[in-house]
Amino acid sequence: MKSILIRALSLFLIFSISAATAVEIREERVQFKPGETGATIKGRIKGRQIVDYRLSAKAEQSMAVILETSNRSNYFNITAPGADSAMFIGSISGNRFVDGLPKDGEYSVRVYLMSNAGRRGETAKYTINFALSVDNQSSKPATPSETGPEKFDAYGEIKCSADKPALDQWCEFRVLRDLSKHSAEIWITNITFKDEVHYRVLYFADGKFSTNDKAKLVWQRQDDDWRVSIDGREFYFITDALIYGG
Repeated sequence: MKSILIRALSLFLIFSISAATAVEIREERVQFKPGETGATIKGRIKGRQIVDYRLSAKAEQSMAVILETSNRSNYFNITAPGADSAMFIGSISGNRFVDGLPKDGEYSVRVYLMSNAGRRGETAKYTINFALSVDNQSSKPATPSETGPEKFDAYGEIKCSADKPALDQWCEFRVLRDLSKHSAEIWITNITFKDEVHYRVLYFADGKFSTNDKAKLVWQRQDDDWRVSIDGREFYFITDALIYGG
């Protein structure tokens, strides 16, 4: 009788340990709202939980995936359609991917905790940003005009201010992205003009900003975003999501 109880207890302990260490995988499909080329998703994983985000894309489209997380052991991998191994491994390459895609089909973006953090039952709260270039091509800059570009990838408002770096106002923007070149053309309502609409045009490429006139630009990185000063009179706050989508 005693040996039966011991065996039963051993089986119970084995089952409990296996259940505690089992990998839990959840799948979610990434959907863009009509007229948008990006999406932002907030999530949470604990222990050995995994989330596979799936989205369809075409060969030579450019895709951007950016992960912001509360846990240093939280990463993502990207697997191409039909592939047995990941084409991008976050624990090696970091939490930012921007590149062209090799084939048509459904891509998997797997969000996970490294095994040591998973075994300890750690938690990660994260925000993951997705963006795809449009129509299998990179966005093309529109012809400059006084009314701004008629075709653009996204629009909205950014923090801005005039004559002091307070960033206590809001300026409208329109952005045209070229994900294959990691660049963007940003049209912003110029904060220094009060009575009529004028645009400040900023170009972003290779981690640098330039503009369409001889104004002096100063920029600095702030976390994953940018503070841009122009001639010490115009101040704008440019987010990575604005540049890369999301």
